[in-house]
Amino acid sequence: MRWRADPREILAEAAAELAALGGDAVNTLVVYGSAAGAGFRPEHSDVNLAVVLEPLEFAHLQRIAQWWTRWRRHRVAAPLVLSLTELARSRDIFPLELLDIQARHRTLAGAELFADLVVDPEAVRAECEREAKGKLLRLRALYLELAGSTRELHALMLDSRKTFLHVMRGLLHLRGEPWSGHGAEVVRAFERHFACALPVLAALEEHEPAGPVTARFAAYLDEIELLATVADREASAPA
Repeated sequence: MRWRADPREILAEAAAELAALGGDAVNTLVVYGSAAGAGFRPEHSDVNLAVVLEPLEFAHLQRIAQWWTRWRRHRVAAPLVLSLTELARSRDIFPLELLDIQARHRTLAGAELFADLVVDPEAVRAECEREAKGKLLRLRALYLELAGSTRELHALMLDSRKTFLHVMRGLLHLRGEPWSGHGAEVVRAFERHFACALPVLAALEEHEPAGPVTARFAAYLDEIELLATVADREASAPA
């Protein structure tokens, strides 16, 4: 198969193959994230799929692994594979991930299972706090592992920013905001709702901005500390 500039062009074919592998066990198969909505960048974005199987057997994973060997070269991410029972019981453990799928997905096979999922606001707040604090500790450890080298710091910030955008969406969700926007839009909405300034998070994109990267990383850590503090003190508000 020839390379195609936009990974979404292969979505129908890849999804049909994946659905066939699951057969009668497929409860639903969805594409989610930017490939199902706004913000997709053909030169950088991946295609994300989620499949719910019942029963979910190891043989399914074996077949999906072989399927992914073919499609990963076309920037199809490793699919999220869940059983129906896991989907029902994961709402208090992974509410941010489920809210993200719920907000930006398109059902390709089976029933619509994600649209009506309800998550507990306190579970959302708790995951926001856990993700912010856990990633902050990890960032400090990674900085130490770099032994002061600045070469990898921009990539480290860029990669970790994805998690913090999720955290900000979750906290905005608790304030009644829709799960939408991407990049700087999310940061600006967070700054308005929580009366704070996050200039590094707002400016950090694919291209490294000018200025000393070490100073920028220090400011970035300060912003993540602030985000963790907000997640810690935010009362669960009705969504």
